[in-house]
Amino acid sequence: MTKTAQVIAAILEQLQQTLQQTQDAANEAHQAATHEQSVPETQYDTLGLEASYLAEGQSRRVAELQEAITRFHQLTEKEFGEDDPITLGAQVIVEDEHGNRRHLFLGPDAGGVEVTLDDELITVVSPAAPLGAELVQKYVGDAVHIGQHLYEIVEIG
Repeated sequence: MTKTAQVIAAILEQLQQTLQQTQDAANEAHQAATHEQSVPETQYDTLGLEASYLAEGQSRRVAELQEAITRFHQLTEKEFGEDDPITLGAQVIVEDEHGNRRHLFLGPDAGGVEVTLDDELITVVSPAAPLGAELVQKYVGDAVHIGQHLYEIVEIG
């Protein structure tokens, strides 16, 4: 299994765990919203309404996670060379002026998810985020801003 396939598998595992937790939370919120004790006793009793808002938000999060999982399953594995531009599926190592490195993976979704592989923390960024958009079509040697720091792209894999 290639390193890219391992990264994608680790991301999918993390997303599946988060999906299960979110589904459980959505079910609990739904049960709370429909429980007989959630029926308002006065016009100011909003417990049931609040629980229904929570259930709705959790249900939306479940749908977002399911979409992210689908997109990662559809992601085609590609080998990247030093002269290739960054596109979806690229593993990118950036380095700041102090030699501190960050390992990034440009995924189709799930920005902010972090996985550890071979003792390396890899952060998923997506093109929808400013950093992900800045990375797309860049090459080794190009500079990118992460927050207030300037990083150089030192490796694409």
